[in-house]
Amino acid sequence: MTLDTSLASISPARAAEVGERPQLLLLGGVPGAGKSTLIRQVADRNPDVRTLDPETSARWLEARLPQVPYGLYRPLVHLWHAAVTLALVLLGPTLDRRTLLVHDPATRPGRRELLGRIARARGWRTSLVMIDVPRAVAIDGQHERGRIVSSPSFERHWHRWTDDQPRLLSATTFGGTDGSWDRVHVIDRARANRRIEALLGRSRQRSEKFVGPMEDSEAVGQPRARWPMPRSISAPTTSAPSWEMERVRG
Repeated sequence: MTLDTSLASISPARAAEVGERPQLLLLGGVPGAGKSTLIRQVADRNPDVRTLDPETSARWLEARLPQVPYGLYRPLVHLWHAAVTLALVLLGPTLDRRTLLVHDPATRPGRRELLGRIARARGWRTSLVMIDVPRAVAIDGQHERGRIVSSPSFERHWHRWTDDQPRLLSATTFGGTDGSWDRVHVIDRARANRRIEALLGRSRQRSEKFVGPMEDSEAVGQPRARWPMPRSISAPTTSAPSWEMERVRG
């Protein structure tokens, strides 16, 4: 089943205001859903999009600490990713107006809401894309990438997601709110790539319309970060039901 809710409930003035703001795009899903591979593919095709993915930092450390098990520095990887994400969101989009695409499970409603509120306060247009895959596909995805989340951790992610999914669907379908997120999409892996590209295309058109062609940060002399700015699944394999939802808050 596919749902694409109408955006006609907001005023033209509000729609224009939302459309002018650069986009923070949060890519969520349980571990193994395919977020990292998708982000890597998007980054390869869209160099004007700033991407953040903890897998980039994990690979950076793995190359320098080959004898150290990933589990020992995994907390550092995720702490770094959270810190960089928060820093860039707080800086706001005013420097180069580039879309910011962030990897996060987004299965914690409170944390997701807080990030969205901070982003909106700093001038971002907020979009949430959740990749919906069957449990078995998510577990297989972890094995394919070579990083397996512990069973207790995966169970927590899975139960939070299955509890939250009907609420997201209901809120969009019946005109409720999803807090600080201007648009919400829940979509299967097979169509996630196309949806992300569509969202990036809209964002690019708006940016060019209001501020002209975007410039690469290195081209205007911004320093490269010492740590890799996190930017990364297999081909689509699921035919599970999916929901696609979009809403602009009034």
